[in-house]
Formats: sequence, C-alpha cells, structure tokens
Amino acid sequence: MTEETGYRPLAGVKVVELSTMVAASSLGRILCDWGAESIKVEGTKGDPFRNFPKNYRVPCTPDENPLFDSLNGGKQGLVLDLKTPEGMEILHRLLAEADVFITNNRQKSLDKMGLDYGTLKARYPRLVYAQITGYGDAGPKAASPGYDTVAFWANTGFNADMSVDSPGSYPVYGGVGPGDLITALSLFGAIASALYKRTVTGEGDRVSISLYGTGLWCFHLMAVPCEKQYGYTYPRTRYTGTPLGSPYRTRDNEWIMTTIPNVETQWEDFCAAMDMPELKEDPRFTTTENLRSPENSSFLIHHLEEKFLTRTAAQWDKALAAHNIVHDTLGHYKDMETSEQAWANGDIHQVTCPNGKKSVLVRPPMRSDRMGLPAFRRGPLLGEDSDRILEKLGYSREEVEALKEKGVTRTTRL
Repeated sequence: MTEETGYRPLAGVKVVELSTMVAASSLGRILCDWGAESIKVEGTKGDPFRNFPKNYRVPCTPDENPLFDSLNGGKQGLVLDLKTPEGMEILHRLLAEADVFITNNRQKSLDKMGLDYGTLKARYPRLVYAQITGYGDAGPKAASPGYDTVAFWANTGFNADMSVDSPGSYPVYGGVGPGDLITALSLFGAIASALYKRTVTGEGDRVSISLYGTGLWCFHLMAVPCEKQYGYTYPRTRYTGTPLGSPYRTRDNEWIMTTIPNVETQWEDFCAAMDMPELKEDPRFTTTENLRSPENSSFLIHHLEEKFLTRTAAQWDKALAAHNIVHDTLGHYKDMETSEQAWANGDIHQVTCPNGKKSVLVRPPMRSDRMGLPAFRRGPLLGEDSDRILEKLGYSREEVEALKEKGVTRTTRL
C-alpha cells in the first residue's frame, strides 16, 4: 500500500464523539482515518481508558500513551462538564454542525441529559446517531452495563464452550478489547450507509449495535449446531475435537494447526505431507461421515499427536506447504511487532510518542487503494483542543477563560 494520497472518502464529515473505553473510541478513530473530523468530548476527569493500559504495563502519561493514541488517533479533544448548562449548550452547538454523533453512554444517562435519539432527531433531523450498547435496546438486560469481556465473550458462549474439557480445565479468557473492536468495525459500515442514504433523502438515522448481538453474529456458526434439533455439544474434549482442525505439538515445542474442510479431496495429500501411507486408503478417515465417528476421531488425534512430535514446526511447515495444506504455526501476541507479513501489508507501523519513545501499533484493517495508508496523528491530550474549538464556536477568549474558571472546560498542554 502507498502512503496517504490526500484522497479521504469521509472528508467534510463532522463527528461529535461522547465515548469512553474501547468500542466507541475505536469507531471514532476509524472515521478519522477515512477523513472525518472528530471531536472527542470527555468529562473533566477524562476517558478512563487514558489510564487503563497501565494494567498491562503500558505507559499512560501525557507524553507516552500509545494504546490511548491507537484508539483516539486523529481526533480533537474537548473537555465539557455536561452537568452544567454551559457545558450542555456547547455540546448542542457542536451537534448543530455535526453529521454523526457517536456514544456508548447508557440509555438512562442519555435520557436524563436529553441526548436520546428522539430528542436529538427533533432538533437535528440530518444527524446520524450512532449508538453502542452492551445488550441492545430491549429485553431483561437492556439497561445493564456491558464490557466485551462479559457481553461479547462470556454471555455468547465462547468462554465456556471453547475451552478444552478436561479434568481441572477452566473457561477460555476472551481478552479485553477484541469484541469492542469488531463491534466498532461493524458499526462503521452502518454509519457510512446512513450517510450515503442521507445524500438522497436529506434525513439522518439512528444506527446502533450491541456487544452481545455482535458476539452472537460472530459465534453463530458454532451456536446453531447446538440447537436442540441438531444436538451438537460443547465444550469438546481433546479427543472428541476435529482431528484435522486441532493444534498439535511439534518436536521443538511449538504448535501447528491445519484446516482441511474437505476430507474427500484432501485426505490423500494430507497423508503424503504427513508421511502416513498406511492411512491413505483407510476408510475410517477418507470420508467426512466416517471421520465424525468419536472412535475414529480419537484414534486419529492420538496418531497425529505422536506424528507431529517427530519433526520441528519448520519441517512440518515445509511438508504441509508442499502439498497445499492450509496450516500455520500458532502465533503469540509478542510476535506482532516482528511479523514480516504485518509490516509488508502496512498492518502495523511505528509511532513516536511526544517524549521520543517508540511503539509499534496496529492500523484498522480496511484499505482503500485511492486513499493509501492514512497518516497517523496521536490522540488528544485531555482537552488539548478545548480553547480552539470553543473560539471556533464563537466564544471569545475571555468567555473561554471564564468557562475554565467555572470548571465547565479545561485544557491540557505538554
């Protein structure tokens, strides 16, 4: 991919973002990458994510906050105390000019502040209102708070059912953030669609998504077979799993995994790659139907466990590649910063923090040939752009200073 070309598909789109933590914030970052002008509105204490990465030993200082910058790159920062009339007046001045409003605030809070969709639609009919919730608009959990760790991973079945059932086993830990990021990617498409339709009708829309609903969509290929009428069950044990889609330990203590969706056409090649001529014509494994047998699956998994231990991961990689078997060695998070594949495609890039220290961060994965790779600009300090934004809205310098003295807004500089 080429570097940024100056073409930005969302140039001219103005976004007001009332967001905290990961999902809504990353959505704003994506819109910025594609050309939108986004103002991140934070309370006087700031987005909690400004300090959250320290739980993972990542710096969280004004001059070095790489994970906050990753989610909030390219935005302008404004602090508003929305509990004050002055703060709410400023927000409405912004909304009057905005094309998109992003929020992950709970509905009860939005209703109390008069920032619910019905109220804003009446005042700003062209506004595209983009809302992220934990569990959706209806149902017994509609008012519940939600993080992706619970709403996306735990409640959808992933944590419990994707564990390997064995004595002393534990549920899988889904991790912090991936469900948020997938949810944001999905809502990005809905926002773009609503903006496109507005060019025809002149009317805005409310587009929404929930962490739980996104998780159900992501995992439904596993969930549907578990319906009572079909009867598939999770979690699986090691030996009732899928023999040709399970990870196996190699001689050098790595793990390698294949994916063979069509046994009938690939079994012979797999046997050649694995040097298993004795099983090439064994009817227990040459058809999908026979391989479903618990007895046959268990036998083959045991057999492959012994076989993979005879060579290193690199040796198996060469053998499997020679027979066009889809496979790879299991990676680790720590491999990201040195991934040749990621560097080659611009998936990762090096950024320099204000204090001069460097980090390797990941770009949002969508690409545009005309746009190229958008240039990265760090996220705003808390209220970094408050003065400029307020003066652009018509406030005099004296009025801005008065608002600061009342605690309505604040500005941070390095």
